[in-house]
Amino acid sequence: MRALMVDRPLPAVLIPGRYAGPWTEALERAIRDELLVREAARRGIDAPTRAQQIAELIRREQRDGHGLTADDITDGEARAWYEQNRALFGKVEQADVAWAEFTNGPQARKLLESVTGTDQTTFLRLVREADAAHNGTATIDHKAEGADPMIARAAFAVGTAGGVGLAPDPANNRWWLVRVERISFERVTWDAEVTYQVKSALAAHRQEEHLRRLTDSLRKQWPVDVNETRIADMVKRES
Repeated sequence: MRALMVDRPLPAVLIPGRYAGPWTEALERAIRDELLVREAARRGIDAPTRAQQIAELIRREQRDGHGLTADDITDGEARAWYEQNRALFGKVEQADVAWAEFTNGPQARKLLESVTGTDQTTFLRLVREADAAHNGTATIDHKAEGADPMIARAAFAVGTAGGVGLAPDPANNRWWLVRVERISFERVTWDAEVTYQVKSALAAHRQEEHLRRLTDSLRKQWPVDVNETRIADMVKRES
């Protein structure tokens, strides 16, 4: 293994079900904004710009919705959500991972789908069958030591036992596929500041989920056709 030094921002870690890459993210955001503008117009919301139209629609949705602000969230709800999302707040104490390094971006992206939901033994078998340049297991500590920094970066981003992620480093022609076997986090002191942070994060999560459901309902009203072939070509060129 080699620790690769980079002089430019790295692409985000790709995590199935959470982040699928900039092209997919940009496409979904563009579709959402177009649908929200149409819905704002239907409701008679007028503003100098599209962005202001969307902002006013979102403001009204949050005002009329239930449980979408930090003030609406109880301490019990906040604690329960915190326990389910420790990776968002606590520093990693230790993580046991399996990993594989590839020199082919499209191959690594395709394999990311195949290894999702597998156990560690199957993960290692699949990456070896795919001719990974290097692969193995490692234990990473709270200082991100114990493995290549790219492996630690992916593991900390995944933050969930059984989860997988792909850390791209196209500038160095390396893609790191990582599966988290076990992960633990340092405990935080539950005080007023942490309570506020957790409630704010939960409110933001609920707002995003509310917008997603609204967008899904609007897509049924105004169907959207996407040229999957062109999108796939863009993703391939990006990789």
